[in-house]
Amino acid sequence: MLNLDSLQELPLPPRGSIVAVAMSGGVDSSLVAHLMAERGCKVVGVTMKVYDGSIAFPEGAGNGCYGPDEEEDEAACRRLCEKLQAEYVVIDLSKPYGKEVLEYFKSEYMQGRTPNPCLRCNPLIKFGLLPMALRERSYHFDYYVTGHYARLLSPYGEAEQGVYLAPGLDPFKDQSYFLQRVGQDILKITRFPLGALRKEAVRQLARERGLEVAEKKDSQDFIAKEDYETLFARDGLKAGNIVDSRGRVLGEHRGIVRYTIGQRRGVGVSTGTEPLYVVALDAVKNQVVVGHERELFSKSLEGSQSVWAPGFGNEPFRALAKIRLASKPAWALVEPRPDGSVRVIFDEAQRAIAPGQSVAFYIPLKQNIEFELASNRVPPDTILAGGAVIDRKLSDIA
Repeated sequence: MLNLDSLQELPLPPRGSIVAVAMSGGVDSSLVAHLMAERGCKVVGVTMKVYDGSIAFPEGAGNGCYGPDEEEDEAACRRLCEKLQAEYVVIDLSKPYGKEVLEYFKSEYMQGRTPNPCLRCNPLIKFGLLPMALRERSYHFDYYVTGHYARLLSPYGEAEQGVYLAPGLDPFKDQSYFLQRVGQDILKITRFPLGALRKEAVRQLARERGLEVAEKKDSQDFIAKEDYETLFARDGLKAGNIVDSRGRVLGEHRGIVRYTIGQRRGVGVSTGTEPLYVVALDAVKNQVVVGHERELFSKSLEGSQSVWAPGFGNEPFRALAKIRLASKPAWALVEPRPDGSVRVIFDEAQRAIAPGQSVAFYIPLKQNIEFELASNRVPPDTILAGGAVIDRKLSDIA
């Protein structure tokens, strides 16, 4: 049984240790590299190259995880590493990224599901193949350090006893949800130096150190321009019917990849004064199903591909469940199953549960604590118990 009172934040890498810093060219990872050098650590900066030029973006499309601005970002990373007298490595992971992230993303959308690419990329690429490839190139490192806004706790601060993710203390930047599928092996040597900082404090620290990226705008998009249709240009966007829950044809859609569960704007059909929302996507029939808002609410869901923090996943437990990044955490009973599936029963019905999205489970660090759940922010006094990919909602509230 996990002793919650024993959990302490993992210490930062000590002086003299070798740290691999995952760098993106933004202010967060750049500051982290600088802070590690200031601690007296030997820094090895590493950037993953994922854009292969196979998908064209219009000029001025902006920055994203996948897009043509990689060269500019790499140049900024290289300049900083030269200033810090640190080694810098760029590793081309465009092929595995294309297969494991882009193709997965496209396949899920074509099946009428709503995937989260970050939850695929983090365990497989950023915290998987990237540090692995660095070691394969004979770079030794003691710690793997990134600019994520999250915290890492372990019993008595000893990582070998198990590592638990906790929300970053900046409620508007917390990234623990995106890290729910990252495994224990890499978490044990991972550190998040920014987990206890707020974004403005990070920018101020960057300004004080004269970092050229101190004012650089954050990039939170998956692809440049945040235009998912670009990914489907070669596959075609097949038109089909928009129907109500009884199958009556109300109009025509422009491809199911353009629609998401809960969407209202851009649906383009109506049946009266009450607005219509996307309530389901039927890839087999190539149909967008619309209905009234009450049809979006469900009290339970079923998921699969579950992942668990040490000590979780064997018995039912109560948790704050978050069905997407932007959703408000809600109290629920979590029922894990031996086959890796999970059933989640909410105290209150949830809106727009979408297959393909991921649900994350947080538990309080103190027993009998009550949280004011007034926003979509996860309370800081929690740890991530696990997560799963949503397969379907199990009950409707109509």
